Amino acid sequence: MSDPGPFRDHNEDFVAARVLTTPDDSWDRGPLLALADGMGGHAAGEVASRLAVEALVATYAEASPGAPHQLLKPAARAANLAVVDASMEPGRRGMGTTLLGLALAGTEAAIAHVGDSRAYLVRGETCTQLTNDHSRVGEMLRMRMITAEQAANHPARSQLTRSLGADPFVQVDLVRQPVSQHDTLVLCTDGLWDVVSRPEIAETGMGLSSGAIPTAVEAADRLVRLAVDRGSTDNVSAVVVHLTSDQPIPPAGGRRFRLRRSRP
Repeated sequence: MSDPGPFRDHNEDFVAARVLTTPDDSWDRGPLLALADGMGGHAAGEVASRLAVEALVATYAEASPGAPHQLLKPAARAANLAVVDASMEPGRRGMGTTLLGLALAGTEAAIAHVGDSRAYLVRGETCTQLTNDHSRVGEMLRMRMITAEQAANHPARSQLTRSLGADPFVQVDLVRQPVSQHDTLVLCTDGLWDVVSRPEIAETGMGLSSGAIPTAVEAADRLVRLAVDRGSTDNVSAVVVHLTSDQPIPPAGGRRFRLRRSRP
């Protein structure tokens, strides 16, 4: 779910999902979900976020068989180069974007991350932030130079230290998180996490587990609407994944490997 927000006339966020449904394809490549928050003003920011997500998804889908955590970083680097190349065009200089890519395989979630969009894990009543913000305020928090309360209103909180489009050799963080049945994963832009608290995100995950919220789509809609109703000053986007089964998602290439071994 993505919304321009109550104070923006255009949306520089972009979200996408590649979730295969046929068993044979699922063995080769598990689901991939992505989110980006573009920067650079109307047109440029929209282009950056869309290019990044589309390049990530296409590169991941077309890569040789391999474990998702091994495929995500090269796919994110390809997304960065796509934005860098496009930023050379007139009217697009200086554009950039955050990027979050989430792939599921086996009993693990792999997350490629650049910028200050966030990934959360809701397990039970607890909401844990899985990614570190690549921002001035995020660095100061990690160095314990400021408190979380000071960070919430710090004048440098929107200044990124890392984004796609600024450096051809951008550093991509990779997070590997074990997951299990009833877990909920939430990807969101700062337009959402700036005004929606972790306990409220946790409440949404618990609603999915209890059945009070019937689908992940509705959960994403509720989170975005909550941020919009609170007057978020930015575009607002969320991707929600709820694990309903205790069966592992087959890792990429797993079926092919077993078929080769079973041949005489």
